[in-house]
Amino acid sequence: MPRKSPVVMRVSSLILALLFAAALCVRASATTLDVNPCTVVGVEMLDDVDSSSALPGDFFRFQTINAVTRGNTIVIPARTLGYGVVAIASPAGRGGRAGTLVLEPRYFVMPDGSHVGVVLNHNTSSLVRSGRTDNVPGYLGAIPVPGVGAAVGIFNFFHNGKNIEVKRGTVFTVFPSDDPKTERCQQHPEY
Repeated sequence: MPRKSPVVMRVSSLILALLFAAALCVRASATTLDVNPCTVVGVEMLDDVDSSSALPGDFFRFQTINAVTRGNTIVIPARTLGYGVVAIASPAGRGGRAGTLVLEPRYFVMPDGSHVGVVLNHNTSSLVRSGRTDNVPGYLGAIPVPGVGAAVGIFNFFHNGKNIEVKRGTVFTVFPSDDPKTERCQQHPEY
């Protein structure tokens, strides 16, 4: 059997070491906490996000308000940093079209550098909204008076709706798991 050259052995050793390091990184980046996945965690925005300037794919930051504990053990410290992504952003426009903004929290960065996935608590969400249009009251368009419908149409054509702003300090809640089991934590109406 032919002997492998020292260069091939070094390259093989280096590749094995890199694969092992990559496996450790993947393991460290997806930490699972030993808490009920339906634990409600209060967080607050650290950045301002506005539908007039945000783009889908932009990141935003948030942090925990209080520590999350399991018995006497702190599982998630207070002020733990988290990141999320802008899922949908559309600025206000002509015709009284209101701005739309949907923010999706993604994960906490734990003190050891690992990530804990999170899911937005839609039960009390303030991160999925559309802006008010501040148009002429909508009932005017429904009144069968000659000329009124046309006036509303002209007003809407030149009038922009309102953009959505989620300000720094806005409070919302998340669940500390991105496991599909958190679906049961959302209080969906029964059909």
